[in-house]
Amino acid sequence: MATQLKKRPIEKELKFLADFELYGVLMFAGMYFATKFIIDMDVGKNAFKLNWISFYPLLVFSVIVIEGSFYWRNKLRMVRRKAALSNFEIGRIYSKLRWLNVILLTAYLPILMIAVLEKEDLSGIIVGVLLYFIAVIEQINYFHIRLSYQTVNGRLLVIEPLKKLFTGTGKRSQLRKDIDTYLKG
Repeated sequence: MATQLKKRPIEKELKFLADFELYGVLMFAGMYFATKFIIDMDVGKNAFKLNWISFYPLLVFSVIVIEGSFYWRNKLRMVRRKAALSNFEIGRIYSKLRWLNVILLTAYLPILMIAVLEKEDLSGIIVGVLLYFIAVIEQINYFHIRLSYQTVNGRLLVIEPLKKLFTGTGKRSQLRKDIDTYLKG
């Protein structure tokens, strides 16, 4: 028997996506700094000194999610029939942002290798790698295959989107469809 996914009206869904992405960035940044402060006990002259091994992937994650928020906000403006960028214009802009994100994500790998070779603080490396994987998942979710969470009867489905990713059976994301429209001319 097929599971029925919970659906919201399109306008509410777009508003939720646009707002929730920004809240997510603020939440991750707040958790990052709170955890860093609690674990490192950075007081005095080193208070909130950035650890670039863990902060850089948070920054890349934030960039990708903010791009997503602007995308959903533009779609919301389209639904409300306000001035908005067309799907073609969005595709043009985001086809370039997609590659910028790939460069930002790839740039972390040599930084990580140097950190490991220099025997940097292991907690910073672990947090950095976890944040890096979250940023990669967001990149895939927006620019390739829709991995967004799904709920059935109030329960969060986590395994289903991962199966779709690894089996290649996932649907193209809406942003990817807009990019494809642009690339086809």
